Amino acid sequence: MSELTQIDTYDEFRHNGVTDGTHYKFKNCEFNIDVHITNAHYIEFINCVFNDRFRIERTVSSSTNLQSCVFNDEAHFQNGIFAGKVRMQSCSFNKRAYFDNTTFSDLCDFWNTTFGGYTIFYKTDFLKTVVFSRTTFKKNVLFTYTLIQGIAIFRGTVFNEGLDFSTALISGTLNLFDFKLNSFDSIKGEIDENDYEDYINNQAKIPDKNKRETYRIVKQQFKKQDNNISSIDYRALEFKSYASELKNTFFTRHNRMQNSFVLFLNFISNNYGKSWLRGVGFTLGCTLIFFYLLLISTNHYQFGIGLPYEDFQGNGKLFFDFLNPTHKTSILKSLEPNVSTYFIDFIGRIFITYGIYQTVQAFRKYK
Repeated sequence: MSELTQIDTYDEFRHNGVTDGTHYKFKNCEFNIDVHITNAHYIEFINCVFNDRFRIERTVSSSTNLQSCVFNDEAHFQNGIFAGKVRMQSCSFNKRAYFDNTTFSDLCDFWNTTFGGYTIFYKTDFLKTVVFSRTTFKKNVLFTYTLIQGIAIFRGTVFNEGLDFSTALISGTLNLFDFKLNSFDSIKGEIDENDYEDYINNQAKIPDKNKRETYRIVKQQFKKQDNNISSIDYRALEFKSYASELKNTFFTRHNRMQNSFVLFLNFISNNYGKSWLRGVGFTLGCTLIFFYLLLISTNHYQFGIGLPYEDFQGNGKLFFDFLNPTHKTSILKSLEPNVSTYFIDFIGRIFITYGIYQTVQAFRKYK
């Protein structure tokens, strides 16, 4: 920034820039006072620093332009109606920015802006286009009961922590490009309704079920854009989040164990459809385990840490026949099988078939 004009009193505020009560226009200023604007027509701050609170309340009838500004204290935009275009570009909100019951009637552009504190767009209405391109959220950002009626553009948006779309009303479109949301910390276990509302309305904490729903929403948006590559990543994150939910509410429902087991198998067999190599490894691993159990179930072999190499070599053809889940039971006659042998053969077929299916599914992930 260039050298800034210091504004330490309200008299200096009134005598710098344009401040007739409805028009506010400042450039290259550093404010060491609480800036409070109510019912303005036009607002413009360019290359300014705010060391005390910054507040815009009620209605701004024309445009709002905040360019290359630094907010070192809280910034408040709650209960405001922005009738014209709003541009908060290349700004830094180093503490929390409040957007409670705020309405943006026209374009709202947060391009290249950094939010240092946690951010809750609480009952915020974006009636037209909102832009979060190259925007950085250093802490959790929640769109709690937010209306997205137009287009919300997230291009190159950085989320250092979490994101919550779960309670947002998205009647418009999410445009996602170069979008990356990793796994993040969330509130686990069953949550009381009052605590839940406090988390998402005030504390900016994201419960497990909200995280899973956010991944689902992002996955579906990528599918709508025919971006199957990215949708797979968020499908995997959705399943991982659901597995975490099941783990932390294990004793609440009788079917949690069954669902957890299915998700575990999906994870180890192909990483929720992402890894064909893991599918191959799972299939071969299951074949080795059940082939070993099949051999020691007969009278020819006994349980031990391992079978001699010669025994595996001598049964090499049988091993590859066993790898085929449609093999006939007659291939086991040379081992003099018993009931246990046939039972292990049956269970082995199930796991090997499942492994082959999961491998094929992972190969078809970009279909």
